[in-house]
Amino acid sequence: MPTERVLRVVIYQYVRGVTRTPFPKLNAMLLDDFREQVAGLSSQFEMASLESAVDFLAGEYRPRRDLCLLTFDDGLKEHYTEVTPILHDKRIRAVFFPITGCLEENKVTAAHMNDFLIASMDFDEYTQGFFRKAAAMCPDGFSPLDFDAEQAAQAFPSDSLEVARFKCLFHFGMDPDLRDRAVREMFAEHIGDEAAFAESLYLSWDDARKMQKAGMSIGGHSHQHRPLGNLTADELTSDLETCHRLLHQKLLPQPVWSFSYPYGKKNSFHLRAVRKLQELNFRCAFSTEASDNRRGGDPFMVGRTDCKKALIATAAGV
Repeated sequence: MPTERVLRVVIYQYVRGVTRTPFPKLNAMLLDDFREQVAGLSSQFEMASLESAVDFLAGEYRPRRDLCLLTFDDGLKEHYTEVTPILHDKRIRAVFFPITGCLEENKVTAAHMNDFLIASMDFDEYTQGFFRKAAAMCPDGFSPLDFDAEQAAQAFPSDSLEVARFKCLFHFGMDPDLRDRAVREMFAEHIGDEAAFAESLYLSWDDARKMQKAGMSIGGHSHQHRPLGNLTADELTSDLETCHRLLHQKLLPQPVWSFSYPYGKKNSFHLRAVRKLQELNFRCAFSTEASDNRRGGDPFMVGRTDCKKALIATAAGV
């Protein structure tokens, strides 16, 4: 009986030589580790394109080996300057998911502000300053939720437990408007001008088009990078329609358009979001649930493996 093949999808975010940057504590994959991992994965898997991965899920493609697809969230500048040349040289076609609001409006997401503040400050100094600002802005109503260790570890597996619990609170346990105001003030005080930082952090539309010409696929990662499950029906429609419109206006045509859910766990989006993506003719969507994928699987719930765990598996020959 033929072996049942699987599709493993690996998710990356920051891929950079952090020791040579002002943010050496940033939780990133080093470029040398990335090169080594790509070589290891290439020796173990058939490296998939978005098109072959979608065909596999639909039962229309039967590979001789297990498939591996590389995906990159957030549309960071290093995905163009550092990652794409490595992949292009090895003839690997990956999928990149920019946040359209960051490219279009020169804004830094609250999530990225939080990451870079954690990477540039003493953790206790940062969190205490952040909470003071939030409490001063909302003296009668600031009462953040708490998250247990298991929830935090599942949501942010690459971070220490202390950082993961704070990130859970930051992303899911606070009023988003209050959080954004507090973190934006901290960012301005400790890092600098948001627009200038955004220009250095994110891809430009021209970068993204050049990546397409190099064989890469570009997909959607929402417009504002908020958990889709927390949006009202009108907010969800506006966000996804804006993301879809900008992708089609600013980029080259593609045979397949895909989407990556912000935050990506099952509890961060709902069926209404899936139906809207289908209405907009996205062919598939990627979660951050850790699982391999099989023929006939749900194309709007594609599982992904964190790159740090994939690095361990590659080193072990798994």
